[in-house]
Amino acid sequence: MTIGVWLGIWLGVLSCACYTAAAVAQRRLALAVPEPLTAGRSLAALARHPLWWGAAALNAGRAALQVGALAFAPLTVVQPLGVLVLVFGLPWSARLSGRRVTAREWRGALLTVLALGVLLTVAVTGGEGRPMGTGTGALVVGGTAALLGALAWTAGRVPSPVWRSHLLAAAAGIAFGVASATAKTVIAVAADGGAAPALAHPAAGGTALIAIAGLLLAQAAYQGAELGAPLGVTTVANPVAASVAGVAFMGETYSGGWPGTGVAVLCALLAGYGIALLADPFRAGRTRSSRPSPALSGTSCR
Repeated sequence: MTIGVWLGIWLGVLSCACYTAAAVAQRRLALAVPEPLTAGRSLAALARHPLWWGAAALNAGRAALQVGALAFAPLTVVQPLGVLVLVFGLPWSARLSGRRVTAREWRGALLTVLALGVLLTVAVTGGEGRPMGTGTGALVVGGTAALLGALAWTAGRVPSPVWRSHLLAAAAGIAFGVASATAKTVIAVAADGGAAPALAHPAAGGTALIAIAGLLLAQAAYQGAELGAPLGVTTVANPVAASVAGVAFMGETYSGGWPGTGVAVLCALLAGYGIALLADPFRAGRTRSSRPSPALSGTSCR
């Protein structure tokens, strides 16, 4: 490999470290502000807490490092590095919770990492494509906002705090994945025509709105479970959503074909089982600091 590819790999690893640190900060913030995020006072409390701004800065750094990594290394090299967030985050979160990582959690992390690594390998696109047009960008932003709203509404009516957390984490992953696609569009438009048309494109404002929604959805997901399970769900949903957006709206080509589709489905099922193992400590009530939360809904878990 060339020096540039190695630089891209290191930037990708640093991006994963930033993402993990942001997730840990959001999990700690969820314990400090456990009230439903639909309450105005809860949102105000988030805005006043330094952990929120720290997590936002870390997520912004993660996005910048990811863009830098993709500038030096191909997508097929950078995307599989996303599995490292589970390797970094699981022991970190457990230590902050005053407990040890269980053998069951390690098995869940291993299964999820292996499944996600293979899934990302077959789910990447061919790398060719075009930026979204104005109408397509508006459609993608509006459709994503509607989907995120529907998932949040559904999560608020799910009695199980574990499944509520999974749904919110999936919504957060979708938001981050689509935001990556719309950000790629803005960068491409800016490269072709300058800053003015890029800022006027619906994807510009849409990227910011969707990314903020993703942060809030992830925050709500971490209010409902230990770090491992929601982080695993988000890590799986993110690249899948980005690939779907690239293929459906940006003219990219799926490189896996039908065999890759079958492998992707099997890997998704295996990752789901791994995430179920990661969710076990919260489901069994073995953590000292986890508290169920109605997250984005106004309902109670009691």
